[in-house]
Amino acid sequence: MRLWTVQHHHAVPALEEAGRLTGDWRRVSPTWRSAYELMVAEMRQRGIDCAGRPPMWAWAGPDTRDERVTVTAELLLSLHEWEQGVVVLDLDVPDELVLLSSYSYWNDLLEAVLTGAASPVMDWSVGPDDLHDEVKCGVQACLPFVHRSWVRGIRPIERPADEAEEAEGVEAEDAGAAAGAPAAPRAE
Repeated sequence: MRLWTVQHHHAVPALEEAGRLTGDWRRVSPTWRSAYELMVAEMRQRGIDCAGRPPMWAWAGPDTRDERVTVTAELLLSLHEWEQGVVVLDLDVPDELVLLSSYSYWNDLLEAVLTGAASPVMDWSVGPDDLHDEVKCGVQACLPFVHRSWVRGIRPIERPADEAEEAEGVEAEDAGAAAGAPAAPRAE
């Protein structure tokens, strides 16, 4: 199955050296851990073993090298991650190691976990039309790991120029504020 994932640029040499990338619970916010554990449990139920680790996230389809990839990465990555450098890995993964699900439904689950307003229940269904819906582009893929042999291509990805310019403007404002008063904290 063709998939793509966005990873820190250090993932490339790590993948070359170790032969695969795996999830790490230390990188999962304690706020979201129970939701990630639900994903791991669903994967296990479908015969996909994460070996006690959180899944690796990817997106359905090949790396299209267009705005959809950049916009998705923009929504998922912090300013700090962009500054460190990111790459897109274009993958061809064995179907039996992929759990497809709706990113929209996943966010509903995350909201239920965060607010405690509802029992965290996930609708795991993905229809065949969802995979080719260019408007939604919302089918996520969870993998137990990323293997070196699955990689069909690697490319760096840059933040869109207008976003980078806005961020530089905020940084300049923060630097100016530091001369007189501390800048307000910024979520990254």
